[in-house]
Amino acid sequence: MLLERRHLSLALVMLLTASAGCSGLLGTDSGTDGTDAEVTATQIDANGPAPGSSGFDAAAVERGHFETLSNSSFTTSLSFQLSTVRDGENRSVFINRTIAIDRDSDRSLATGELVQASGDTLATTTYTADGTTAERRVLIRGDDTRTDYRSASPPYDGQVQPVNESSVIDRSLLQSLGSDINWTYAGTETVDGDSVSRFEATGSDVTGFAADDAVSTNVSANGTTDSASATVLVDDDGVVRSFQYRVTTERDGQPVTVTLSLSASKVDDTIVAEPDWLSKAAN
Repeated sequence: MLLERRHLSLALVMLLTASAGCSGLLGTDSGTDGTDAEVTATQIDANGPAPGSSGFDAAAVERGHFETLSNSSFTTSLSFQLSTVRDGENRSVFINRTIAIDRDSDRSLATGELVQASGDTLATTTYTADGTTAERRVLIRGDDTRTDYRSASPPYDGQVQPVNESSVIDRSLLQSLGSDINWTYAGTETVDGDSVSRFEATGSDVTGFAADDAVSTNVSANGTTDSASATVLVDDDGVVRSFQYRVTTERDGQPVTVTLSLSASKVDDTIVAEPDWLSKAAN
């Protein structure tokens, strides 16, 4: 079914794009939900601000999110999980990635983790500052641990690439949130001390959530969707502080569950420190 293909395609596109530069040790490209939301819901009958007064203002959210984060320090986390059953066993793949941007010091740090169904784990840390990028990769396979260090400078024509903040300031996602999901206002909450508006969608209200159909997915064309749900928290500047998405579908008679989480935190309050392993990458 095209619906499932679109749901899973967007999830994979986002995570794989945000994880550019994490291929190699596992032969697979490789974001963690970092919001600490204190819920103080205040239900009202009409739609609330986000940041408009008539509901989910997609244009304002797209503009506010992109412009605010393009000029602010921030931390963004992404998390993707695909779970299914294969040969009678539960199998899952996890991809987690966090990117911290420090505008004041012109430093950026990305950490990523890919956990395959086999249990093999690749953890990657990338640090960009002063025109140089350093990277540490830790591959764990059973009892064996391998750590690699390397660095690069412009024009970056090799495997080591600088931290890519554009992958987490993604206008295509924001446009999809506005045009493809029918949101319902659900009150206000507090994230990092800031008031945010909460919007929710379930079932058919989420079915327009689209992606790049050219990207292959893990759901066959004849699969069926059992459930889909999404929530988004938006602050007064239009920044998407949290987006949570979950869909349960079926492939070849087996259940498949996909979850996708994105958060933006520590806006104007992110500090990136020099990693203690930096000298090893320079050798």
